[in-house]
Amino acid sequence: MRLWSDSSGRLDRSGALLLAAELLLLALIAVQAARLVWLLATPRGPVGDWRPVAAGAASAGAEVLRTFDPFFRLEGAPAPAVVTSLNLRLFGVREDRATGRGAAIIGLPDGTQRSFAVGEEILPGVTLAEVGFDSITVRLGGRAEQLFLDQSSPAPSVSPAAPQPQTAPPAASQPPAPGEAQPVRANAT
Repeated sequence: MRLWSDSSGRLDRSGALLLAAELLLLALIAVQAARLVWLLATPRGPVGDWRPVAAGAASAGAEVLRTFDPFFRLEGAPAPAVVTSLNLRLFGVREDRATGRGAAIIGLPDGTQRSFAVGEEILPGVTLAEVGFDSITVRLGGRAEQLFLDQSSPAPSVSPAAPQPQTAPPAASQPPAPGEAQPVRANAT
């Protein structure tokens, strides 16, 4: 007796689907078994047939590493700016990285402090070119010079104010001033 056939010997639909699923699973198992045999029959490394590179190419790579400094690249970039010798002092910066603008509070030679935006003239022939985190770049005759915040001395520390002593209430022996209300006292009897 067949499990998926009716009394006339024909397969019913559910039986045909189960038979098709069994045949599909057997085919997948056969494919995986063939792949396993092929993997074991051809021993190779994970990257295929590896061969070392010629010695000349390796020495060229070492030479490139000797001449390349990944932490201080100046090729194609402008040279670092010179610290300015102008009689200016930087008191504060407001950097705006989104627009490339910003402002700086600069002490002028006459002792005054003014705020300058990028592009404004600080002194005749001196303009504010860039604002950085702790410095500014000024253009003096087309040459870039930098001015830094003075960080040579630590910022003064601010201590909380000492609590003020509370004043004592007026002594009870003094008579109240005219027009002042008399305190009400409760009798303890």
